[in-house]
Amino acid sequence: MAGRPSMRIFLIISVLILAAVACGTSGGASANDLEITVSKVDSSLNVGDMFSITIGMYNSGSYNLEVSSIMLPSSLVNSATLVNTTPSLPVGKADGNKVSYAYNTTLAPNGNLMVSFTFEAIQTGNLSGTGSVATNAGNSNFQVAVSVAENAQSDWTPEPSINQTPQPLGAIPYQAVVQILAVVNVEGRDQIGWSGSGTIISPDGLILTNAHVVMSDRFYTVTDLIVAMTVAQDSPPIQTYLASVLQVDAELDIAVIKVRSDLKGNPLDHANLNLPAVILGNSDSLQLGDAITIIGYPGIGGETVTLTRGEVSGFTSQNPYGNRAFVKTSATIAGGNSGGLAANSEGLIIGIPTQLGSGDEEAGYVDCRALADTNRDGYIDDNDTCIPTGGFINALRPIKLALPLIQAARQGQVAVEMGGGGYEEEYTPTGNIDFYDDFSDPASGWYVASDADGSSAYVNGEMVIEVKNPNWVIWSYLPNSADNVVMSVDARVIKSVGDGDYGFVCGLQDSENFTVLEVAEDGYYTAWKYANNEYISLVDWAYSEEIAKGGYLSMAAFCGSQKLALAVNETLLFEISDPSFRVGDIGLLAGVYEKVGLRVGFDNFQLYLP
Repeated sequence: MAGRPSMRIFLIISVLILAAVACGTSGGASANDLEITVSKVDSSLNVGDMFSITIGMYNSGSYNLEVSSIMLPSSLVNSATLVNTTPSLPVGKADGNKVSYAYNTTLAPNGNLMVSFTFEAIQTGNLSGTGSVATNAGNSNFQVAVSVAENAQSDWTPEPSINQTPQPLGAIPYQAVVQILAVVNVEGRDQIGWSGSGTIISPDGLILTNAHVVMSDRFYTVTDLIVAMTVAQDSPPIQTYLASVLQVDAELDIAVIKVRSDLKGNPLDHANLNLPAVILGNSDSLQLGDAITIIGYPGIGGETVTLTRGEVSGFTSQNPYGNRAFVKTSATIAGGNSGGLAANSEGLIIGIPTQLGSGDEEAGYVDCRALADTNRDGYIDDNDTCIPTGGFINALRPIKLALPLIQAARQGQVAVEMGGGGYEEEYTPTGNIDFYDDFSDPASGWYVASDADGSSAYVNGEMVIEVKNPNWVIWSYLPNSADNVVMSVDARVIKSVGDGDYGFVCGLQDSENFTVLEVAEDGYYTAWKYANNEYISLVDWAYSEEIAKGGYLSMAAFCGSQKLALAVNETLLFEISDPSFRVGDIGLLAGVYEKVGLRVGFDNFQLYLP
């Protein structure tokens, strides 16, 4: 792997991990030691727009600061809908002219923390005010500046959807199918990132689709959604509306959006839109062999709406969704149809084609349009994270699982559930502790180095890895010749860059052959490897609340030909197999993209051998 230092690693899980204890004391801490930065909010906000406020905290002092809560001005919280927080925080409590969100964590000297609040604007006016971060040394104030304009888009509010009964569209209700284009921000510039399909489910503009079609992911931030209407069977769709997200369940990969304006931002008369909407069917009535019609925009092989026929070929169970979590079909559906319409013989919607659970993990992506260098090899190509519309689908989410989201959207509720959190299974080591290191002895055997790209070093009882070069990874490793090992370690971010990643490396042959299991500062996890200098994704980046909580993470990994697995705070995030896995050295690593300076500390490393 040209251009990379030989330091980076991979592993998996099967372990209960020891809790870490923050170092230092807080005796001489001062509120003045806390430096707070607040992200700027777009000055052209309108009602219905989503916006985020990120609070950055830096401890410039010599003592620990014990953070207990973050307080936002009531003028903001009462005039916008809080969609989610990263990391996940408890429900806020009114505290005078502020709303307090509990956030109990320790901020070490020279340490950084970032907390993001994502809102939807629901009221015009000046929502600015003073916020605070409460610590053991006192409160530190900061200013929040948000203004929502009273313009054309301000007429749209998330009020209950008008109850209009859709008229039957026939056995092939293609008129209700739309193409959804996600506008993403890449290096400060908006562009069409990807497209998917959706189905109009109410005459006033509710559209059912997949979560991954309309939501941001780790690398691409969705700034808006364009809805292109089907005007004829033999013509490309016409871009007609802008839409906002109302309901998302990332675990189900289902979302409900609603058109809010035309492309120029002019308000819509929702009561009189009378869009061609499909009627909801009963997915529980499906039987083996029932005919299914799938309609959508494939993304490849043409620009017009496409029909695919198939049969119900089976059902797949998934906890906690029961025996019909997925409906398998004999049809082979192009990835662009994801989020589109699956109808029964009467033309009623009974499912949503979805990339998740498609059962076609080896098909790969057939329409990979990478926009950023996500694998840090210096090139933007098909090896990078693609738009989420490639590959093929052979499974549907039944409409029954979407009903709670549809009902909430009809009532005007806004909720985004990111899912994640793994299988919530606890694991204990199955082997003997073969090696333990608290990094107090610099001669314990780890590879250390320092150059212009970064360093790995024993520092105050930790293995500290620092990355100074953009799109780079640094690792420290131990010799290993055993297969199927379990590793555990306590990890903390000493200096944050916002999107840095860190974790395990294993199967390390050289800089062109190794496997990585890791997490990221912004709440995601992944597994990938290099084989003969070729990047291969093993587990695509996925979100987990356990990681997003921040602070010390107890991490564990199982690494070997038997399986690869990763766990955080005793929660299993994934478990997969890699038949081509090769035994090699093991270690710890950290990496960055554009933002450099990440420092991660590792402690209490344990190696278990079966």
